[in-house]
Amino acid sequence: MTNQLNSLFVGRKSRILTIEISSRDAMRYSAGIYETNPIFYDDRVHPLLVHPMYAVALTWKISSHFEEYWDTAGFPLDVLERQVHYLEEIHWYKPLYAGETLQIQGEVKAIVPHLSGTLFWIDYTAKNNKNEIIFVEGLGALLRDIPCEDEGKGKELFFRDVKIDKKGQKTLWEEDIFIQKIDPLIYDACSDIHFPIHTSWAFSQKVGLSSPVYQGTATLSQGIRRIFEHGFAPPQKKIEYLFARFSSFVYGGDILKIRVFEEESNENNNKLYFEIKTPRNDYAIKNGIVIFGG
Repeated sequence: MTNQLNSLFVGRKSRILTIEISSRDAMRYSAGIYETNPIFYDDRVHPLLVHPMYAVALTWKISSHFEEYWDTAGFPLDVLERQVHYLEEIHWYKPLYAGETLQIQGEVKAIVPHLSGTLFWIDYTAKNNKNEIIFVEGLGALLRDIPCEDEGKGKELFFRDVKIDKKGQKTLWEEDIFIQKIDPLIYDACSDIHFPIHTSWAFSQKVGLSSPVYQGTATLSQGIRRIFEHGFAPPQKKIEYLFARFSSFVYGGDILKIRVFEEESNENNNKLYFEIKTPRNDYAIKNGIVIFGG
């Protein structure tokens, strides 16, 4: 089977994953991003509030078992070895709590050609036992060096116009995020999000990288943790929306710089923009948007 995709797979849905949120696993995720807010650990409080970014660990249980949850007829599974995280979008409709049982289903929403390969988008929708939507995660991946044999479908998901008024920007704060050399392994273990590009030198070099890279969701989660620490901490504020583009790789030992800013027209004071730069003066995360509710 040739290593290429086409848009015929758009619309294909996964089997449903039914899973109870484990307090231990949720706390372990928070620890893996160095979250220190006790609200995510104090199990004397019932139900225990779960870090919102734990959503990415829940959906990974489907992504990492592709053959088990997806109809893979005609799908060249080995192309998945070439995937890197490209875009992330999450809508939260309700908070996550330990002990809650969710039903999660994925749907392929876009497959489009890219100069570097093929862009591949999956929406994961998580519902509770009352059939209420808890969150929807949109996961955009770039399959490096994998051609798309047609013009694709769903281009608007990737090539949207994220409007940020650069003239009206007001920087709120900047600070460093130190990524320890062992952090890719720590996040791998604490999140149970395992992909060898983040832990194996041999695999990383096999797919054309010089060394293992720090997970994109880990970088993003550390950014959200810092934003929480600057006055948007739950339960006073509830995160409702997140969008980010992953632009460059992060390596263990990097000192990143997060800059958080807002538009002067932000009357409700609930929409922030952010970017995270690497020490190589490029962007690990661009066009970051986060919206909070009361």
